[in-house]
Amino acid sequence: MKEVRVSPARFRMLAEAELARIPNQVRALLVNVTIEVKDEPGAEARDMDEDDDDLLGLYCGPEREDFLSGAAHGQLPAKVYLYQWNLEDSVESLEELQKEIRLTLRHELAHHFGFDDEELERVWPEGA
Repeated sequence: MKEVRVSPARFRMLAEAELARIPNQVRALLVNVTIEVKDEPGAEARDMDEDDDDLLGLYCGPEREDFLSGAAHGQLPAKVYLYQWNLEDSVESLEELQKEIRLTLRHELAHHFGFDDEELERVWPEGA
């Protein structure tokens, strides 16, 4: 497999571009969510069943409904993590990297809206 590597600044630019591609009406529904790019999974992924090398992204925090109901009152923002090195290792071209960032970002944001992995597999197989 061909190795794809971009600078951290370029990767963030690609992620920001994919976030901007999400329709405004969906982005407007995000409540208290931040997006963080990390080289690789860290302590936040410690309890995951998935191998760290396979983890492309992760959603940590309450779902949107919890933020709106006040159940998350006083909590830090939810976070979407994008793991640059794993995403780069999963593709063979810059175009594939951009697509994988898009799918991973949208997959993790779907968790914010309450979708679990099984539901995503059923309703959106490409992004699950």
